[in-house]
Amino acid sequence: MQRGEEVKSASGYLRVPTTKARAGEFSLGPVLMALLRGKAAKAARERRQAG
Repeated sequence: MQRGEEVKSASGYLRVPTTKARAGEFSLGPVLMALLRGKAAKAARERRQAG
């Protein structure tokens, strides 16, 4: 999701997570937590820059 503009082939990008999900080896939790941490870090940087 974060690399939408960088991904040249959506099917290739999603192949590994799809394969892992089918095997029961994929968890969305860590993905969502990383996204939330990234957004929180960005907000903190913007607050520091604003003064």
